[in-house]
Amino acid sequence: MSRRHGPGHFTEDPYAQIVSPHGIPVDDLVSVLQKAIRRSEVDNAVLAAYEMCTTSPDVAEHLWRRLRLIAVEDVGTGLPLAPVLIETLHRNFEARPGGDWMMACHAVRLLATAPKDRTASEHADWVATMVERGDALVEVPDHAHCVHTKAGQELGRGLTQWWENGARVHDELPGAEHRFRDELIRLHREDETENGTEPPPSRWTRTD
Repeated sequence: MSRRHGPGHFTEDPYAQIVSPHGIPVDDLVSVLQKAIRRSEVDNAVLAAYEMCTTSPDVAEHLWRRLRLIAVEDVGTGLPLAPVLIETLHRNFEARPGGDWMMACHAVRLLATAPKDRTASEHADWVATMVERGDALVEVPDHAHCVHTKAGQELGRGLTQWWENGARVHDELPGAEHRFRDELIRLHREDETENGTEPPPSRWTRTD
């Protein structure tokens, strides 16, 4: 019986059919690149990246796609701005002749030397597996039924309830100041006392 999850057969991967100028299959290069970055093996990661860059323009572009993935999958909150940095380096890779390889080399070194955090990848794969197995499903708690939803409006919930409950955050920044929120609650409570919680007419509603 075939497994239910994971990548398809290698014949479905076009990069398994391409070899580098030195005869290394590109799917192997991708694997070396990512595992070397995970293990902070900077030199071998850079060598794998160079082999990809010199194989073809398509494979060079695939290198950048893989680096964007690694920035989230393997580095994660170890360097939260890594996706932004990789995207910036990619956009500027033609800053000067030959600059494309220098930018790619810097991107690989940046990821390989960064602290690693794979929890986003682990969490994403766990959720997908559990939902597909029928072992987990998102819960819709009562506080999600706010003025922005059909259920909330049918319950008569307006902006007062939203500011008091729906907009509540946990892990709040210490010292957060809420004078604007408190004033909004007062204003919306007055409005709802006078006018109810029925949504206002759509701005697209014709009045003539």
